Amino acid sequence: MKTLGIDIGGSFIKFGIQSDDKILHHVSIANTAKSIDQIENIISTQLSTLLEQFDIESIGVGFPGTFNSEGVITSAPNITYGESINIKDWFFNITKLPTFIQNDAYLAGFAESKINSLNEYYFVTLGTGVGSALVRDGQLIESKVGSSGELGHIIINIADEGSDYRTGIFEKYFSAEQFVVKASQDLKNFPNSILHSLDKFTVREISDAVNIGDDLAIINFMEMGKILGIGLSSVANLTGIPIFVIGGGISQVNNLLFETAVLEMRKRTIPELKNHIQILKSKLYNEAGILGAALYAKERIK
Repeated sequence: MKTLGIDIGGSFIKFGIQSDDKILHHVSIANTAKSIDQIENIISTQLSTLLEQFDIESIGVGFPGTFNSEGVITSAPNITYGESINIKDWFFNITKLPTFIQNDAYLAGFAESKINSLNEYYFVTLGTGVGSALVRDGQLIESKVGSSGELGHIIINIADEGSDYRTGIFEKYFSAEQFVVKASQDLKNFPNSILHSLDKFTVREISDAVNIGDDLAIINFMEMGKILGIGLSSVANLTGIPIFVIGGGISQVNNLLFETAVLEMRKRTIPELKNHIQILKSKLYNEAGILGAALYAKERIK
């Protein structure tokens, strides 16, 4: 019997069949949905195919949000149209299989904790949004409400206008979208940038431009690296934990981003931490979310 792990993200929806703690089959589909009906259609179509191909006994689902005990989505900052939906019941009604739901960053950190020998660190996912989870002695630490620290929601700009929980937060200044926004705004000042030759570009194309010495791309990565360093410094100073393991799509870009972040952190962290600062890349990369979701379901089905 096999377990299906599903990682629902703002940019991609990933499906993985897990057996013997490894992913045997991996499918990634662009998340182009703009409504709950569209995202349900994308998922149900792929579910039907996988259920026909594999003998699946349970499903684990990672979603970028929070839920109540019944499985109703209570907060989903990057997929707001999913709020108030009972995601657990929706999956069970389609598959009739035991389904286990958890925050996507939590599950990616859960998978990383199974293979990483570090004693204590923050696992951080960087992509459409920013997620995080605290790992200690191979276990994820969470509070009674389920959170172990929301790096994406620390406040880094008190002058930001607004009055809700998303005002001035780190995720508004550091995300895949913000890389593109900043680079697009600066294009006019760099007429020789290779990015002019592209109709559209993402963090990946900006990173590729860094690799060949494009001045705009280098400045973009250094600016975003500084912001990343500011966010991680706040977490390190608050918790006393100087080690960060980075997953998500942005984790595989040019190292200039992380080198700049480390330099910024060594300026901004308290003296007893600055010489211990480390930013490491996840060993699982794209499979972290689906493997974590599958392992989470596997442990709970026993």
